[in-house]
Amino acid sequence: MITIEQASSGDIAVLERVLLDTVTWLNDKGTPLWGASEVTWDALSKKYSASDFYLAYLDGAPAGCMALIEDDPFFWPDVPPDESLFLHKLAVTKAARKLGVSDALMDFSKSEGVRRGKTTLRLDTHALRPKVRAFYERHGFRHVGTKVLLGKYHTAFYEVDLHSAILTRNKNSWNAIADSFFGVTALPAYGCLCPGEDELRLFPDLTGKAVLDIGCGSGHSLLWCGRHGASELWGLDMSDRQTETAERLLRGHGYAPTLFCSPMEQNPGLPPGYFDVVYSIYAIGWTVDLQRTFTLIASYLKPGGIFIFSWDHPFLHCVEAVDEKLVFSGNYYEPAPFNFRKLDNPMTLYNRRLCDYVNALAAAGLAVERMVEETDKETLSRDAEFSSAYYAPGKAKRFPLSLIVKAKRV
Repeated sequence: MITIEQASSGDIAVLERVLLDTVTWLNDKGTPLWGASEVTWDALSKKYSASDFYLAYLDGAPAGCMALIEDDPFFWPDVPPDESLFLHKLAVTKAARKLGVSDALMDFSKSEGVRRGKTTLRLDTHALRPKVRAFYERHGFRHVGTKVLLGKYHTAFYEVDLHSAILTRNKNSWNAIADSFFGVTALPAYGCLCPGEDELRLFPDLTGKAVLDIGCGSGHSLLWCGRHGASELWGLDMSDRQTETAERLLRGHGYAPTLFCSPMEQNPGLPPGYFDVVYSIYAIGWTVDLQRTFTLIASYLKPGGIFIFSWDHPFLHCVEAVDEKLVFSGNYYEPAPFNFRKLDNPMTLYNRRLCDYVNALAAAGLAVERMVEETDKETLSRDAEFSSAYYAPGKAKRFPLSLIVKAKRV
């Protein structure tokens, strides 16, 4: 298990050991990078504080480190302050190499950059080390220049757009697992252990209506809309595997959908002011820019058009099962991104508060008409054994696991 923690002054000796281990290993390989004197705290403290560093632990043992700083005038003199996060001194101990520690540190640095409100993660590296450069490029970094510093240091400069990096990772992972989610969480269902459309009746009469599905998945929600009279079925999804599946499903049932493979934060060619209903069934939480997404959705709707979405309830990420009790253990106030694995594929999501959704809707010109925070009657009426599962019925009997919102373009 790999964990990453911010260092403190009490970790200085550990940081020195991890960095010196890397120095020794590279020297033994005949590919020196830093000198031993450069990784003593006397040298490092001239540029860094202990809290600039993050330590990676593999099964509890120190296995790697890196420094993340918000200003780097020597290597990046033209970058405005507060725009970027800069990565330095990435190191992994010899014993922990090829065990995922470097990847975990890279993923963490991207998430930390987003958490701090940065748009770009930047780094510099030795220009004559092709394997190191290939590692950064595999993680989405783009080479933006090479310089010879101080007359002798061949330095390559790399940067990655943080939102684009998350979108690329999520797309690749959804392409890999799309077939396992064929028909999962689609209308008339809204989500996990919550009332469905047959009970809530949030949708208007769809006869002759143009509908747009944000995060259309395998196309089953669009199929439901078609069967309820919708005349035009449009959808988008970040995964081309999903849109291909949806196309086959809908055409196999006699419909001619218009589908786009696109992140929801971009308009792939959707007409403005065209749709009667836009909806998103358990997909809106994948956006990396909630305000941008809601603003685009509002632009697609006719005046008076309806937007309906469902997603995990914001409280869900704050509650975990501990010793057969539900414990409020998360931080509701921190809308930070987090990394996890779904069917062993890496993904990134954002924790968001209820106010984040409501305020973004209002800023986009969408007025909330109804908000549903309920558990379905069947779950509430039956006994539920205690379970540590994320979507456990025992949790749903105490608080809603899903949030459903209906809004109108004003």
